[in-house]
Amino acid sequence: MRTATLMTVGGLLGCLIASSALALDDPWTLPQPEGLKARDITIGGWLSGGIYGNQYGEPNNGPVGLRNVGDGFTADQLWIFGERKTDTKGCGWDIGGRIDYLFGADGPDTQAFGDRTWDYGWNTSRDYGSAIPQMYAEIACNDLKIKLGRFYTPIGYEVVQATGNFFYSHSYSHTFGEPFTHTGALADYAYNEKVHVLGGWTNGWDEGWEGKDGGSTFLGGLALTLSEKATLGWYVSAGKLGDGTAFVGAASGDLYYNCFVFTYKLNEKWTYVFEHDLGSNYNVNQRTGVDNQWYELNNYLFYKINDCWSFGGRFEWFQDPQGVRVAAGERGNYYCITGGFNYKPHSNITIRPELRYDWFDAFAGNVGQPFNNGASSTQISGGFDMIFTY
Repeated sequence: MRTATLMTVGGLLGCLIASSALALDDPWTLPQPEGLKARDITIGGWLSGGIYGNQYGEPNNGPVGLRNVGDGFTADQLWIFGERKTDTKGCGWDIGGRIDYLFGADGPDTQAFGDRTWDYGWNTSRDYGSAIPQMYAEIACNDLKIKLGRFYTPIGYEVVQATGNFFYSHSYSHTFGEPFTHTGALADYAYNEKVHVLGGWTNGWDEGWEGKDGGSTFLGGLALTLSEKATLGWYVSAGKLGDGTAFVGAASGDLYYNCFVFTYKLNEKWTYVFEHDLGSNYNVNQRTGVDNQWYELNNYLFYKINDCWSFGGRFEWFQDPQGVRVAAGERGNYYCITGGFNYKPHSNITIRPELRYDWFDAFAGNVGQPFNNGASSTQISGGFDMIFTY
């Protein structure tokens, strides 16, 4: 019976892949009001939701990115944005900007939790809330663009937006080692077609407009096109993370954070991505925390079967020596292996099934465990979601 079932599933998958070999049509988009079209303003967004669970049947999946809730279906992202992109074609001036609104299970995790201001607390229940994670103006002059306001970080490979990730779950580095948003100013200078230089000031990590925690950090980096196959991104954030006065446990001390993202397209089918993070938070206000460091290595490998099907794998090591970044007091190494598919039956629809295995290697003297309600050091989890863009 089991063999027959596996053969049936395998045959069905083979038929789906074979039947999806044709190229996809152009995606459908929202009808744009004529007044906005005349001003080059675009309105769009997406809906995403799915199911994610673990082998223990626990209602919490542990530190599995934004997929920590595991008690059935979740509506993750109801997203709408308005945007006017700047485009000087290398000469002249232009003004644009963007605003994003998000409601869903991912809403509370992308609010201004750094200082608990702005959209923090716009929640309708335990698991659902709203956020306005981006609201910025952009000024362009020749090859220079400057964002002013609140915007998503350029740091890291994974992003909050469901449409920007291959996997449904997130890496440890994205969730626990990197910022989601910044408030401040960021310049992007196109030195030439292959070199972009980034630099600016922000009021720390994930802070609102008020910046109640007193953060002041430099944000910068380089985006390099090394060849037709290879790109390299280097990002750094450094300065005063905060003074710890916004609330008990708020960020404090000084920060140095460094991230590399290397992408290499092996051929038309295979793409490899490598990410390395190194962070250090020192001179921490001892009333609110301790000095801490974190390290991360992440590897992604993607295979494009055809326009409708792709397969991906992810292997990550994340070290939390002081037990500060991931789970309070749990000092050690976190590892995860994730495998999954992306299936596009339509240009506007993406379905992302995945299976994930996590394990925790505790340092000597550590007593806590991150999975199975504190009882296990390993966990098998998985699920799928669907994204509909408009």
